[in-house]
Amino acid sequence: MKQEIIQIITAAIGTLGFSIYFRVSEKNVIASTFGGALGWAVYLIIFELTSSIFFANFVAALVLNIYSEIVARCLKAPANIFLIPGIVALLPGAALYYTMSGLVNSDSQMFTDNLVKTGLITFGIAVGIVVGSVLFIYIEKFVNKHKKKKQ
Repeated sequence: MKQEIIQIITAAIGTLGFSIYFRVSEKNVIASTFGGALGWAVYLIIFELTSSIFFANFVAALVLNIYSEIVARCLKAPANIFLIPGIVALLPGAALYYTMSGLVNSDSQMFTDNLVKTGLITFGIAVGIVVGSVLFIYIEKFVNKHKKKKQ
C-alpha cells in the first residue's frame, strides 16, 4: 500500500512538471496535477483487479478523459490542458526503452515481449481516450436534449 501511494504522488509530481512545461495557467495547474494522480490511481486499482495491462490503461485513460472534460467545463478551459499532462504518467516509457534495447542488442525475446507490452499500453490509452470522448459527446447531447424538453 505504501508503494502505491508513493507511485501516485510521483505521478502527480510528474504531471505537475508537464503542466508547467506545457504552460498550463496557474488556476488550472492543481486540477491538471490531480488528473495525473487520478489516472495513475485508477490504473493501479484496475491492474490489481484484472492483471490486464491493456484494460488497466484503457480504464485509466477513459476516466482521465471524462475527468478532463468535466473539469474543463467547470473551469472554462480546454480539456486538453488536463488530459495531455495527465496521460503522461500512463505512457509506456520503460517498455519502449526495453523494446529498443532488445532491437539494438539483437535480443529477439526482449524485443518481442516488450513490443507487445508497448503496443497493448499504447492501444489501451488510445482506445480509452476515443471511447471517453465519444461517450462524453453522447452524454452531453442527452443532457442538452432533456434540458430543452424542460423549457
